[in-house]
Amino acid sequence: MTDRSGRGGVGGDGGSGADDDPPPEPLHRRVRDHFTDDGDRDDLWAGFARVLDTRSYLNLGYSRWYQPTPLGDSQRRLAARVGRDLAATLARTEGVRLLDVGCGRGGPVTHLATEFGFDVTGVDLVRYNVEQARANARDRDVDAEFVLGDATALPLGTSVFPVAIALDSLVYVPDESAAFGELSRVLAPGGHLVVADLVARDGIDAEGQEALATFADAWDMPVPSALSAYREAIDDAGFAVRRVSDVTRNSTGRFRKWSALYLEFATGTTGPPFAWLHRRLGLDPDVVRHQVRAAHDALPYLRRVLVAAKRER
Repeated sequence: MTDRSGRGGVGGDGGSGADDDPPPEPLHRRVRDHFTDDGDRDDLWAGFARVLDTRSYLNLGYSRWYQPTPLGDSQRRLAARVGRDLAATLARTEGVRLLDVGCGRGGPVTHLATEFGFDVTGVDLVRYNVEQARANARDRDVDAEFVLGDATALPLGTSVFPVAIALDSLVYVPDESAAFGELSRVLAPGGHLVVADLVARDGIDAEGQEALATFADAWDMPVPSALSAYREAIDDAGFAVRRVSDVTRNSTGRFRKWSALYLEFATGTTGPPFAWLHRRLGLDPDVVRHQVRAAHDALPYLRRVLVAAKRER
């Protein structure tokens, strides 16, 4: 089976072209640089690697009120919650084909394979992520497939997967309507989709819009859509939204106290030694401070949601 562009794909009749780099659009180049170990824009992720398992997980954390967010297994907990939700929805999970769009370094789908028995495939825009995901799956003895590809032009067959997920990845896609269209295409009729993403709060004033624009530029992403527009894009792609869960309080709602603490140390009398420490760790203190400041200012205008939908047409 081939997709509508004639591309063969995973689950199709032809080769996937899985290791051909997508076209070098400007934002694509920035996203690749953002998530590549030797990139010019990876400083903050290099810092996160000191406290988080970024070799496997790039998604935002998820924690109950009694669980730590900045340390520990908060990123894996999101995959665990998605797995539990899917297990409650599906008749079975063992052997069911599952696609992760924007799979990062493979942590979430590796967890879903080992804990729930899904037969997993991951797609990511960044070559380094795909290579790391393959290595992580091998290390965990997971039979998974990871391919290089763009969420708006997936190198996959049509109506192949009964389940698809996208965990904190579509926020980097400029054309979310095209991404949802592709997810609808590769999902089988009646297939299930779960998305975790950042969306803008409704009714944001000019100050909030400016904060979101600065945040998006600093983090190499388009400005997040409002939830109403986000849901409209999902509906237009042929999905019926079954549930929208606001999980802000379990993730980004906790981040601002940590960003405030960081900014306090990064300024004033502690600023110079703090900057020295960054350089000792191979980080650019100005780049990291700018990204943290941009996130700190934008967080009041953002929501993090889990959306569960079903392909109806």
